[in-house]
Amino acid sequence: YMIDNIILLITGTLRNRPIAELLPRCHPLGTFDELATISIAQSPAELFNAVMVDTPLAPFFSECVQDENDLDEMNIEILRNKLYKSYLEDFYAFCESLGGTTADVMCPILAFEADRRAITITINSFRTDLLKDDIENLYPKCGKLFPEGLKFLKNAEDRRK
Repeated sequence: YMIDNIILLITGTLRNRPIAELLPRCHPLGTFDELATISIAQSPAELFNAVMVDTPLAPFFSECVQDENDLDEMNIEILRNKLYKSYLEDFYAFCESLGGTTADVMCPILAFEADRRAITITINSFRTDLLKDDIENLYPKCGKLFPEGLKFLKNAEDRRK
């Protein structure tokens, strides 16, 4: 939920909505101490810089976005998917490294979530300008569909007319 809260704040600032108005709309499970620091940002650039420094998502965010000028409506959804991809891959690897009951319980749950996200990304990419390789780069590299199933998903086409 942290990712969704940050995306909500970024989208709101792009639409010139005050962060103080957006904070009550954040999901309570995605709140964190640094959220108060972010609330002073007045522009997308200030928010971008605050997220890059002051949040638990900073390592994921810095992997996914190089420049605050990349933040527009289409890129926000791509950013959301890249953040979830990085998060899922890291969390999956962490659970695997712990082994035992943690890996036995968490890895299948995370694999399911990775597969669900890959299918959702595929469906949402129909009738967009995204290239097949760009779509493939949004898929988490874990889950039951990885790697062969993701190759098939990448090439899926919308047959509706």
